[in-house]
Amino acid sequence: MTKLRICYLVSGVICILFITFMITLVLAQTVFKPKHPILQTVSSTVEGVSTYVSPTHDVQLNFTLTLQMLMTNPNLADFEYNTVENLVYYRDILVGNLTLPSTTLPAKGSALLPCPLVLQIDKFVADLGDILQDILLQRKIVIETKAHMPGKITVLGIFKAHLNTISHCKLVLRFPSMEVEMQVCELDTKL
Repeated sequence: MTKLRICYLVSGVICILFITFMITLVLAQTVFKPKHPILQTVSSTVEGVSTYVSPTHDVQLNFTLTLQMLMTNPNLADFEYNTVENLVYYRDILVGNLTLPSTTLPAKGSALLPCPLVLQIDKFVADLGDILQDILLQRKIVIETKAHMPGKITVLGIFKAHLNTISHCKLVLRFPSMEVEMQVCELDTKL
């Protein structure tokens, strides 16, 4: 082989490697770019309400709040998430939580998860005056839910992206029917 032929061969191999690298880079930044998984509270229902108010103003309120959480994976790769933790607050005091086990959402797939939470507000509220005011005067109870879903996406078995999705919802429950009057949710995802 002549030196000119070797030069052409080496130049061709370098050119093919460069083009392959550029195509991979463009695909990684467009088609295979990790997208945010979506965690939404689709609906919420209240079941199993039991209330009791004694003459000494001792209030007991227990009920089951069932949240329908929709998890959607818009990526072209499976989303493997760790344990999902769903916390419920009343007046910034933790009154219930639910932990869902780790699993994998398929590419472009979604899952609807029922999340039943048994809430015992009377055991967590430090000042019963607040709940009495909410129940007797306003006839509403405002509850906040925060769901935290950390996970990772592996693209082509090589590239890994860690994602952290947080859903924050505010629920207004009518009293004494305990029907959901209003629901407002916000979603935040960090790569």
